[in-house]
Amino acid sequence: MGAKLGSLPLPSFAWQAWRVWERNAIEWSKIYRTSVLLNFGEPFMNLLALGFGLGTYVTKLGDVPFAEFIGPGLLASTVMMSVAFDMSFSGFNRLHRDRTYDAMVTGPLNVPAIVGGEILWEATRGLLYAATFLLVLLALGLLRSWLAVFILPLAVPLAVVFAAPSIVVAAYARIEDHIFYYSTLVITPMFMFSGIFFPVDRLPALARDVIWFAPLYHAVNLMRALSLGRMYPGFWNDLLWLVVAAAVLLPWPVLVLRRVLDAD
Repeated sequence: MGAKLGSLPLPSFAWQAWRVWERNAIEWSKIYRTSVLLNFGEPFMNLLALGFGLGTYVTKLGDVPFAEFIGPGLLASTVMMSVAFDMSFSGFNRLHRDRTYDAMVTGPLNVPAIVGGEILWEATRGLLYAATFLLVLLALGLLRSWLAVFILPLAVPLAVVFAAPSIVVAAYARIEDHIFYYSTLVITPMFMFSGIFFPVDRLPALARDVIWFAPLYHAVNLMRALSLGRMYPGFWNDLLWLVVAAAVLLPWPVLVLRRVLDAD
């Protein structure tokens, strides 16, 4: 039987999670053009407008050209936004409108397999968007080091960190508008204050302490260091924080989704 996850044998869990991933991939293949446009278009326009527009006035931050400074951060935010918005809105539809999750749990799947498949799919999407944005940065000459290739594996724990709470948001939202509280009060402040557009070390101490807990902040630090080829003293601490946060958050959507489906 092998190792177990709850009461589900691990080989069975992996197969069933893969089937959830496969279902999502088939569904996404029908709308991928609009999905890519919506999730990739905004950060790409930010890169052009700010990096090469505002960048003509704010030429450098330290010794780094402004476009090179914000490029890796916008890549990280692309992963965050594509995962958070897709998982929260799609999860809401599958749970409250289409009742897809109800159909899954009455069939051969259980909640850990559903959550595992959803997070695997979001990690795939995060990796896809990261790779696409990385190619754009390369084409624009905004990468200084071959170490930038290691940005891609960082997209996986970053996607997990945002996919897991997004499932929880979808589970607790009673109407679709409730999800906008998550995007407005959590995702947007992280986008603005996680060091994408300016260093956070000049902010008040309290603000820096709060920002330190933002996963995007650690991802931006890591991806910028790799794109520039510059390691810094806290590099491994940022990496450890991101990986541990992903591992800690993983059980949360399983517990919440199991409770919500039982309640329904």
